[in-house]
Amino acid sequence: MSKDELDQAPGAGLGSTDLGSADVRSADPEASAFDQTWSLLRDTAEVHAARGEVAPVVRDLIASLSEDPLGEEDTTVRLTEALDSPRVRSAREARERIRADLQNEVHTR
Repeated sequence: MSKDELDQAPGAGLGSTDLGSADVRSADPEASAFDQTWSLLRDTAEVHAARGEVAPVVRDLIASLSEDPLGEEDTTVRLTEALDSPRVRSAREARERIRADLQNEVHTR
C-alpha cells in the first residue's frame, strides 16, 4: 500500500499522523493515542511494503552473484536503483520514526 493510499484510508483524516506535531494535538489522551497508533501503523505498512518491493530485486541479485561473484555490468546499477528509490527512502524515514517513537516510549516508562 502506497503512502498516498494510506493517507486516504478510512480514519486517516481523523487526526494528525505527523509524529512531529505531538505538541499541537488534542488534549484528549485517547485522541493522542489514536493519532500515535495510526502513525505507527502507517509507518509500519510503509516499511513492509517497501521491503516487499525490494526483496525480489535483491534476491535476484544475490542469486546472480552466487553464480558469478564478479556480477554483470548492471549489477551495481540495479542494486543502487533498488536501494536508493524514493519508496525505500520513504520507508527508511518511516523506520526511523518508528524507532524514535519506541525509544521515547521506553524512556517514558
